[in-house]
Amino acid sequence: MSSETLPTLGILGIGHLATYTITGLRRSGDNRRVILSPRNAEQAQKVATEFDCEIANDNQAVIDNSDLILLAVRPFQLNDLLSSVQFPKDKIVISAAAGVSLSQLREKADFPETLVLILPGVGAENSKGFVPVYPDVPEVVTLTDKIGKTIVLEKESHFDEAGSIACLNGWMYRFFDEQMNWLIKHDIDPENARQIVLNNALGAAHYALGRPQHSLTELTDEIAKEGSFTKLGIDHLVESGGFEKWNDALDMINHKLESNND
Repeated sequence: MSSETLPTLGILGIGHLATYTITGLRRSGDNRRVILSPRNAEQAQKVATEFDCEIANDNQAVIDNSDLILLAVRPFQLNDLLSSVQFPKDKIVISAAAGVSLSQLREKADFPETLVLILPGVGAENSKGFVPVYPDVPEVVTLTDKIGKTIVLEKESHFDEAGSIACLNGWMYRFFDEQMNWLIKHDIDPENARQIVLNNALGAAHYALGRPQHSLTELTDEIAKEGSFTKLGIDHLVESGGFEKWNDALDMINHKLESNND
């Protein structure tokens, strides 16, 4: 599909989420027309210049001149954003406001019939990671396929669990940093330590993705044979409750997201 036939994307909000979404689109070869909100003028100009986007005069102009409108703002910013705009009924609106359900969105504004939830992660910048989508709307899936692995969810309620997993991005960086610092304490050059840790994680993910016929438990057992160093470490983590703490953190985030939807 050529850039002339792709739906125009309008983005309300020009923070981190919008920036890495646009970066991923352009890096993947998606040259569709993109119209930006003018609110953060300096950042909007920077993104527009680097990624060949337009800047609208105001938020309503973003909506009126776009086919797809992405709400790329934090939940607490929605009321202020939506109080001054109107959505024509032929538009497709996509919300990336974590923890805000479709029904809660409709309480805030008179949206078109087609209203979709997505949640790109930081991997969108390099068209990696996953992008949960609900409901299944072809124009939106075509967009999200450019910035990661689209996962169309069967139920809206599954969005809270997907959002909880998305939080792992920040947690894993902290986890990787701990590994990197451990290597540095053992006199490994910091850049080498960084490359060791990150490429180790990348290699493990690629290995598993290339073997969809095997469960992750099977892959673990394949490596962690009795008497191996890998098994020794896993046993210690199990006995000390290390893995349970990760699940506890996910449960905590999931509970918070579900509470926001009440």
